[in-house]
Amino acid sequence: MKHFLKALSLTFLVSAFLLTGCSKAEETSATAPSTTSTSTSTTQAAAPKVEYKDELHVAVSQEAPSLDLHKNSSAIAREIGRGTIWEQLFTLNANSEVVPEIATGYDVSEDGRTYTIYLRDNLTFHNGQHLVADDVVASMNRWVKGFGAARNQVGDSKFEKVDDYTVKITLAEPSLLFPSLMAGATQPAAIMPASVCADEDSRGFVKEYIGTGPYKFVEWKLNDYILLEKYDDYVPYGDPNKPLDGWAGYKHAYTDKIYLHYVLESATRVAGLQTGQYDVEFQVDDQAYATISNIPGMNLLKYKSAEVALVFNKKEGLGSDVNVRKAIRSLVNAEDMMLAREGVGMYDLSSSYMNEGQAFWISNVGDKYYNLNNPVLAKEYFDKAGYDYKTPFRILAATINNFDKIALVLQQELEAMGVPTDLTLVDWPTLTQFRADPTKYDLFITSFGNVPIPTLKLYLGATWPGWSADPTLQEYMRDIGTSKTMEDAKAAWDKAQLYCWEDYVPVVGLGTQYSSYGLSDKVEGAQLYNGLFYWNVKVKK
Repeated sequence: MKHFLKALSLTFLVSAFLLTGCSKAEETSATAPSTTSTSTSTTQAAAPKVEYKDELHVAVSQEAPSLDLHKNSSAIAREIGRGTIWEQLFTLNANSEVVPEIATGYDVSEDGRTYTIYLRDNLTFHNGQHLVADDVVASMNRWVKGFGAARNQVGDSKFEKVDDYTVKITLAEPSLLFPSLMAGATQPAAIMPASVCADEDSRGFVKEYIGTGPYKFVEWKLNDYILLEKYDDYVPYGDPNKPLDGWAGYKHAYTDKIYLHYVLESATRVAGLQTGQYDVEFQVDDQAYATISNIPGMNLLKYKSAEVALVFNKKEGLGSDVNVRKAIRSLVNAEDMMLAREGVGMYDLSSSYMNEGQAFWISNVGDKYYNLNNPVLAKEYFDKAGYDYKTPFRILAATINNFDKIALVLQQELEAMGVPTDLTLVDWPTLTQFRADPTKYDLFITSFGNVPIPTLKLYLGATWPGWSADPTLQEYMRDIGTSKTMEDAKAAWDKAQLYCWEDYVPVVGLGTQYSSYGLSDKVEGAQLYNGLFYWNVKVKK
């Protein structure tokens, strides 16, 4: 089965993520002189040439624990690194179709198990090293090891070198969705030198950020900024005369330097945007959104970006009791929680784990159990669990992006029915450490970015914090991944989501959040596709 097209498409079409953009960069050139029939010529004055800045300054509200995308699911790390520093074998276009990036194409064996992937032969890493199959094998096997959804799909299979520009993997079972897994993971399958893969710090993250993307990592000044610089030897792919298509296409890298400034206070970010200190504000909250919308010379972009959820610790503590989980499911008022965090007009209520960006997979089979706001039913489940109404229910949340506001609503709801709580509010890097320790919490609060297929939902993984190791759920997830047709995969997904809402309750989904970005109207070429990316951005002086 051959797949050598420049823009690969799977045998199915997953509906498009919402795609929004600013105006494209335009330059005005001089107009040629015109001549009259009486030989009297008039010369039209040349319009002034547009000049652009060498730097782009972005204000972000949080710091990533690392830019190692193999082992890091934070949105800020993806938006800094994916496609910018790091590239992948495959990426996604605006229709969620798989497109080659470092790869040129692939073959699939007749039994659907062996994927043979062909590599571009003209790429170098930011350290000048030529990219070959050894680097891809090391990167992909490290990604599988660090990413639960990939590990569930791949099992004990390994990527292997065929020759310097060909790799392959033979799966234990056929996988129709494997290319989407490689292209759209929330822990992206970044390709880096084999030597970088082998050199990790005490936390298990790589020590160097060396990829093949249009920008190279230069500096990380903790609690201040990250600096990226244009990689002069970058080899783009795609048609330079066509616009970006989702994450795919020709990357121009017009701007020499990108500074990503860590600015905790929303008011400070907005003020910096207004004065020109920053060109872009990442993750505008609802109050800042209203402020920026009334500032002349500012633009706002907004899209449905993530699912907000309460994630139970199912390994130990109160969250490990399914009846306690059902009690919380029955108690929560999803609208109060989403309103507290997002503000009016910045969220949608839905029981579906997949949102409008992945319309094929939308399933409302959990509606019966969603947003019940029923303390009486909740007490019945607490009593069924044998709960003593003395042991505190431990809630873990980050202080960024208003996750703490959801925690406060949940705390009030629990204490109103006689359940004491222990609320731990920490910064984002600390939360990513604490959630990996099952002794520290019964439930934590976070959001999950859009993914093209449900098997990429992190909270359904057996080894991701929360530990959804339930055998029945994992069998459903395997059924999705090994389905022979998309219809069979969707049927398996419906069963999995109903099981989660009705019986297992690994999380309580609250709804879909919008993410917003504030931009100076001097910014050209910014485009949204499951995040804002800066490859083709220009900033007028």
